[in-house]
Amino acid sequence: MAFIHLNYYSAALKYQTDLNLILPTPDGDTDLMGENPPDFFARGRKYQVLYLLHGTSGDCYDWLHKTNAERLAQQYRLAMVLPSCQNSFFCDMAWGPSYLKFLTQELPEFITKMFPVSVKRENTFIAGLSMGGYGAWHAALAAPDRFAAAASLSGVLDFPRGDIIETHVRELRSEIWPFRAILGEREFSEIADDPSLSLPARIAELIEAQKPLPKLFITVGTEDFTYQSNQQIREKLRKMNVPCGYTEGPGIHDWFYWGEHLRDVLEWLPLRGDTVPEAD
Repeated sequence: MAFIHLNYYSAALKYQTDLNLILPTPDGDTDLMGENPPDFFARGRKYQVLYLLHGTSGDCYDWLHKTNAERLAQQYRLAMVLPSCQNSFFCDMAWGPSYLKFLTQELPEFITKMFPVSVKRENTFIAGLSMGGYGAWHAALAAPDRFAAAASLSGVLDFPRGDIIETHVRELRSEIWPFRAILGEREFSEIADDPSLSLPARIAELIEAQKPLPKLFITVGTEDFTYQSNQQIREKLRKMNVPCGYTEGPGIHDWFYWGEHLRDVLEWLPLRGDTVPEAD
């Protein structure tokens, strides 16, 4: 397994940003034994890739420090890209950096030019926890031609509406999430069903335009404070005839649950377990 930390200037964010990258590599003699050892950096072959997003107050190290993401990347022969996107809800700010543009355009183009990572939609996936669960679906639905699948672990999928958001706005104002920067002059009541922010509204827009949807997945703990809102989103998708992979289990909104259920996401994704052919 190769671990790479990058710090570079992002044109979309207008500042130096940090991200981490995991690439599978030969693991001692175990990966070189047998008649058909796996191709790692063979010419004309690339890795499938998972963009893995942090939650509120997190950064590009969270998944590395708090789960076995590195070992899973090695096991599943999967590149993982872990960016830092602040408490942005992975949105283009009305006043501030363009996090969605960074995530859906600039970052994938940078990664695929610099590393042996596939550019093909069928090999490109995104997932995240909590705020990052929303971010993963938000990005995939904003760029369905780039992402084949999006997974949410305990995601706040009802942003910008719902009890969770209203509670934070009422009790915490903007201390955690920079709502004013995200929304500009608009109020939550004005953008509750805006397809640029509302996931169900964006899905309906894509269906009406007859555009392909990314595959969607939810996993959530049954004692998690987001459990009810996740059930509501799941029911909305059912009524829209949109398939959605789903698992649940005992657990709250914490790293014990996310660390255990990251494997659910990888088992659900259409992974090849090896590099994939792709012309240089």
